[in-house]
Amino acid sequence: MNDGVSYAQNLFINEVLSSNSNVDYDDFFQYEDWIEIYNGGGIQNLAGFYLSDDPDTLDKWMFPSTNAGLTTILPGGHLRLWCDNDELQGEDHTNFKISSEGETLFLVATDGQTIIDSITTGLQQNDISYGRTCDCCENWQFFNFPTPEAPNSYSTLPNAVLFIN
Repeated sequence: MNDGVSYAQNLFINEVLSSNSNVDYDDFFQYEDWIEIYNGGGIQNLAGFYLSDDPDTLDKWMFPSTNAGLTTILPGGHLRLWCDNDELQGEDHTNFKISSEGETLFLVATDGQTIIDSITTGLQQNDISYGRTCDCCENWQFFNFPTPEAPNSYSTLPNAVLFIN
């Protein structure tokens, strides 16, 4: 039986974008905050797991059990959830937004109490995500080019060339 707790070492909050003004949009063409979960283990259905931005309410938003195609992550896979406080837009939309001023986010097991992973974000600028330096790595950094539903990698901006005539 999947109690959610035995998978703690395999599921990670991998990347967060709390001020999405022009990176990518949801099915309603709206630029929304998002959280990406990475699965470093075997196939995993997150139905019944929770996400929260409130340490006093760890069971704030539950992954739905009505759409396994949406909540299942393959090994080495990524799952992005829109944090727009608009659950009417679909099962991949949470009931909270992420503050660009910074806050702590929690991935919680099916018991609603066991924290699988958490991250405290600081102040975020528009369209710059905060993520693990590589999928499931311990260190975090800012990404000029967010990588939703793709492996985290850092891309540097090309050097500007100035010609003086």
